[in-house]
Amino acid sequence: MERISAGALNGRPRPTERVIQFGEGNFLRAFIDWKIDRMNEEVGADYGVVIVRPIDGGNPHSLNDSDGVYTVLSRGVGADSSAVSEARAIAAIRREISAVSDWEDTLALAREPNFVAVVSNTTEAGITYNGECQANDAPPASFPAKVTRLLMERYSTCGRDEAPGLQFLPCELIDKNGDTLEKIVLQHAQDWELSIDFQGWVKTKCAFYNTLVDRIVPGYPRDEAESIEMELGYHDPLMVTAELFHFLVIEKRQDQPELVLPLAEKDAGTIITENAEGYKERKVAILNGAHTALCPLALHAGVETVREAMDNAPARAFLDALIQTEIMPHLSLPQDELKVFAEEVLRRFANPFIQHRWYDISLNGLAKFHTRNLPRLKKHWAATGVPPKLMSLSLAAWLAFYIGDFPGAEELPPRDAKDVVQRMNKIAQLKGEGDVEALVGAFLGDECIWGQSMADEELIAEVANGYRFLTAEAFSLNRLTDWCERQ
Repeated sequence: MERISAGALNGRPRPTERVIQFGEGNFLRAFIDWKIDRMNEEVGADYGVVIVRPIDGGNPHSLNDSDGVYTVLSRGVGADSSAVSEARAIAAIRREISAVSDWEDTLALAREPNFVAVVSNTTEAGITYNGECQANDAPPASFPAKVTRLLMERYSTCGRDEAPGLQFLPCELIDKNGDTLEKIVLQHAQDWELSIDFQGWVKTKCAFYNTLVDRIVPGYPRDEAESIEMELGYHDPLMVTAELFHFLVIEKRQDQPELVLPLAEKDAGTIITENAEGYKERKVAILNGAHTALCPLALHAGVETVREAMDNAPARAFLDALIQTEIMPHLSLPQDELKVFAEEVLRRFANPFIQHRWYDISLNGLAKFHTRNLPRLKKHWAATGVPPKLMSLSLAAWLAFYIGDFPGAEELPPRDAKDVVQRMNKIAQLKGEGDVEALVGAFLGDECIWGQSMADEELIAEVANGYRFLTAEAFSLNRLTDWCERQ
């Protein structure tokens, strides 16, 4: 069977290279690239994407070997409760390059005035400040430093103050992602002693929009790939599955220019608003927070996929109780609206077409808990005077996962930043001493992981109880009923 190529587009035109994308992962390809591709067709727009792989490694397959074409398979349950499966060959990607091995080619993109926008998803840890990055690094290690260097190239080669700016739509799941990226870029400009004129150009000619992204993207359908490819009639190692639901919020303040990408023109799943806080809060807290809370418990129980967990009544009841009692009361939107969204989230988790693996969700798990769950944990604690019981059990499960104290740990090692893994390996040495409170205290007290010490006596006691509950006997999701009832 031949690999997918431009022939699968059935004559659809290929757009002009006008968008730079940092990141080649499943989410960007099944979300923003899919949206750009549909936008080009439905609006009559002309925006092609050049992918820049920001680091070495990642997917061993290259889009260059398929003319940039790959398949997005959107599947779920329609409004009439019938199964829906939609395959779309994506025409928007023109090529991919590596920032590491093709740095000069990456800089060349900045010198081309046709490029108008930059999209990215470099994980929650990607938009961070690294003071060791220098302007003459080839390339700089961090994503914001790479962006700064690209902007330097554009400014110096395209007319300086008259150079056309770029619009940034970061899709990383951090608060104020656009504002944060701009702040770090300007910090690098100061560090590198770049001119005041350049810094003014960045502030006035470039635009950094905060975004909120929402679509479950399980990725490559390993278990079904052969049968799907037989139906499609081609081999596609970069095929990616996603749910039907998709939601993009772009926050455009009054002092920012109109967006060059007409993403919202004919897409009900994209909105532009002056303030995205309410949408962001509910999505991060309910959808992402529920995923992150149940993830280590499912791994501890030997459950592989989200769908399998949702078929388990105690697990579904645990999630429902978590959302209703420990998350929703501490969000700003009306409770009735949050309840509708929460019900939709649980339906999405139970999508029979999606095999979203918990181990994939566990990537950078502690950073995800810090972003998605810790704010609600603190608010619940402040409002009630006691640590939240269900989140405390999740914290205990994350601890057990990172130190390998669960069945199958050898096959499922934690995947996180090197320093986080090293710190957790050091904490794991306390496991042999048999003092669970000391183990939990070291975990919660690590300021590098949590940004502050969380080693309060009440929280230590609650998480330690959860740790004993998980490890004293074989754990299954059915036992979540026991934990919920004892609270």
